[in-house]
Amino acid sequence: MKLYVVRHCATEYNEKKLYCGRRDIPLSGRGRVEAKLLAEKLQNCPFDKVISSPLLRARETAEEIVRGRAIPVYTDERLIERDFGELEGTNFYREDALVYRDEFAYRCRGGESDLDVAARVYAFLAELKKKRGEGAVLLVTHGIVSRVIRTYFCNMTDEEFHAYLLHNGDIAEYEI
Repeated sequence: MKLYVVRHCATEYNEKKLYCGRRDIPLSGRGRVEAKLLAEKLQNCPFDKVISSPLLRARETAEEIVRGRAIPVYTDERLIERDFGELEGTNFYREDALVYRDEFAYRCRGGESDLDVAARVYAFLAELKKKRGEGAVLLVTHGIVSRVIRTYFCNMTDEEFHAYLLHNGDIAEYEI
């Protein structure tokens, strides 16, 4: 089964380089334009089902992708972005926040570590793998989740993990 992974399109927080995490914010104007372009790009992509993070920015991206197509969109909590705890809404380049970005098992105060995210995402992918059949699935998710998904299919060092970035509106393909 083919698995397509899309990171949601841009939000105001992405544009301002702020930790967004679990904040349920919509796409920005630029993000809505990106979503339309992404839908055009995926118009002939042969997926049968879309599974999205329940956060608004991912759902809006997913809904734009399937607009005019008879493809169902489901949500799954395990695809939700990392909880950045006290960092939510703060600048991504804060000096005191770098450890939270660069250490796989380091938990944000009041939030999750990348390892916590990996546990739930790996459980989701294992379940998807058991149910696999013919066809393809499109996942619409977030930055950290897309990194974790990549580790499921590709061996990565910590450095490679933290350097990998699926940009807003980008697509990755895997065989599951």
